[in-house]
Amino acid sequence: MRGQKRDYRISHPKRGYLHYLLTMRMFHRHLLVRRNANALSALRLFYAAPIALSLMLGKFCFAGPESAPPAAVPAASIANAINALPPAADDNGRGILLAREAFERRNLKALAPLREEFRVRQAAHPLAGYVEYWWLMANLVQAPAFATSNATEFQQFLDARPDQVLTDSLRREWLRALGKLESWELFLAQVPQLSSDDSEIACQHWKLRLARGDREAVAEVRAMWNAARSVPEACDEVFAEINRQKALTTDAKWLRVRRLLDANLLADARRSATLIDKLPPTFERSTAAIGIDPRRYLEREKPNARSPASVTLALFAVTRAARSDAVKAAVLLQNVAASLPAAELGEAWAQIAMYGAMQHDSFALAWFERAGPLNDVQAAWKARAALRAGDWPALQAAVGAMSATERRDPAWRYWTARADAALGNAPAAQKLRESLARENNFYGLLAAEELGQLEPPAWRGWRPAAQDLDAMRKRPAMVRALALYRLDLKNEGLREWQHAIRHLDDQQLLAAAELARTANVPDRAINTAERTLVLHDFSQRFPMPYRTDLQTQARAQGLDESWVYGLIRQESRFMADAKSRVGATGLMQLMPATAKWAAKQVGMQSFSLQRTGDVPVNLALGSFYLRHVLDGLGHPVLATAAYNAGPGRAKRWQAAQPLEGAIYAESIPFNETRDYVKKVMANAWFYAHQAGSARSLKKMMGTVPGRQDSQGGISSLVSVLAPAAVTAATPAP
Repeated sequence: MRGQKRDYRISHPKRGYLHYLLTMRMFHRHLLVRRNANALSALRLFYAAPIALSLMLGKFCFAGPESAPPAAVPAASIANAINALPPAADDNGRGILLAREAFERRNLKALAPLREEFRVRQAAHPLAGYVEYWWLMANLVQAPAFATSNATEFQQFLDARPDQVLTDSLRREWLRALGKLESWELFLAQVPQLSSDDSEIACQHWKLRLARGDREAVAEVRAMWNAARSVPEACDEVFAEINRQKALTTDAKWLRVRRLLDANLLADARRSATLIDKLPPTFERSTAAIGIDPRRYLEREKPNARSPASVTLALFAVTRAARSDAVKAAVLLQNVAASLPAAELGEAWAQIAMYGAMQHDSFALAWFERAGPLNDVQAAWKARAALRAGDWPALQAAVGAMSATERRDPAWRYWTARADAALGNAPAAQKLRESLARENNFYGLLAAEELGQLEPPAWRGWRPAAQDLDAMRKRPAMVRALALYRLDLKNEGLREWQHAIRHLDDQQLLAAAELARTANVPDRAINTAERTLVLHDFSQRFPMPYRTDLQTQARAQGLDESWVYGLIRQESRFMADAKSRVGATGLMQLMPATAKWAAKQVGMQSFSLQRTGDVPVNLALGSFYLRHVLDGLGHPVLATAAYNAGPGRAKRWQAAQPLEGAIYAESIPFNETRDYVKKVMANAWFYAHQAGSARSLKKMMGTVPGRQDSQGGISSLVSVLAPAAVTAATPAP
């Protein structure tokens, strides 16, 4: 149900009101056309007051920094809001929320009295620093020169908070402004204190160093160029400077452009290409044409091996074509292969082979044989193609082509052990499995089971004492994080929490996890408990909230509660109010269309989308949909993939013949879904053991039926995760 990375946001409280104003404006225009004078008079009276209110409140949150200065909230209104606050502490957070809203609207007149309130009367408030931070940031956005004219205020803020999450954030934005203003003395004083990497600031610093003749800066910028990653436009100037100094070869320029095009970073590629001498004037137009129809380009433009531009465009066209159809791309490449240099031809075959493997094409391994040296991503897909083909030597060769870092990934250690065992190297397989068995991840569980060591963990491990909790509760960063979560400022709370737990030991992490649990922030409890290295508490990692409601719905749909728990843990981390950027809502992250359809199927009366935030409703609709998907696909691994990426994709990823469930999961072409399936199934294993039901993860993964077998009814393996079969639901639209 996710489709995209989660982004838990707070809906703007005036979003619906803005929609109202825009609707009324359209109605007003309609009446003007009809020359309805009476209606216009009534309409003016109808919405004059709301419009006046909107002007009083200032800009809406989407207004950019270049907009006209916002209208101020009357001072009397702000004063009244401040006077309503408790004299010693703003325990209910009204002042903080007022300040946050004023900041979002860049309303300095509204923010100013709130700033004074938290500087004087409520300076001891744990979130007082946020009001000052918002004040400084709003001024910086409105007037960049504020960075130099009020440097003392920035410095005072940073000095007063040497180790806070706001400190690095403000320093980063201040440095960016100073760099743009070329206020180098202030810039140089702050750069060494920045604790996080920032490409824009790095390039501003290089600009200064290059201007001062720093030769080491030339080498550093050249290394960034060769990395071929997307960079902010601020870096273009330093790239141009080292080019003027003859520090970039023509080959290095074309290599960067080629890699950026391979990664589909078209804007970066075009900006980088401007540094190439004698760049064909049609280059940018050609990249645009390839983006629209790469096949047509390759059919019309024969590559010229002596022209780097022509070769680069041909490789881009091949890669672009392979994204949608590797077989057709291979045919096109065959037609122009004689016109390409050998090295570039090998690059093209590597791209086609990679996309062919992602499309589960049976020719992928043969294409890899034509490829040149592989990068880690290409080697990983060669390994996955080998898995689906049952070719263990090819898998070993693919893993051997990976970097040392990539080879240490649990997936490749596990599959290498499987290859060693299949090829008769039992000692090597044993060694790899023993190292994996100590890890609590999907492949660690599989390895432990193959060693006969798969035992349920100790659910209630080390538990923090009262003094541990008190000590953690008093940490300033923890105080701020929990205060932010109480105000529903989740993004700020998350940043504070991550900062607070950076250097904690296992005991402190488990104490922090317990605080998060008692504060009803289950996602932080889970994620914090997962960080421990030696001491563990699996009851914190795998909580079972809402069990009565969940069991009721799981039984009604004939689903195993451990599987449902495992899915919810991955979907929302049990945050009942979770909402994704694409609109998925609640524990089971239901999309609006899915929720409406499921509500209709189950006969839910008076359903509205707002009800998907209610735990019982969300569980009822999500469980019904999960059952529907399971009935349609016939296997829990397929159903898990479908819940994340859609039933159509889950079917398309099946092989022609039955496939081991773990191989199906590892060869899913979407990174998110591949990770999702493995984690959901591992979660289900942990929850099964916590509920007292011993399971084999290998049996849970089972064998995914081949495409020709998938319509013959529900697989017997479904019984592992769905003990009680129910009648198939009406198909979704």
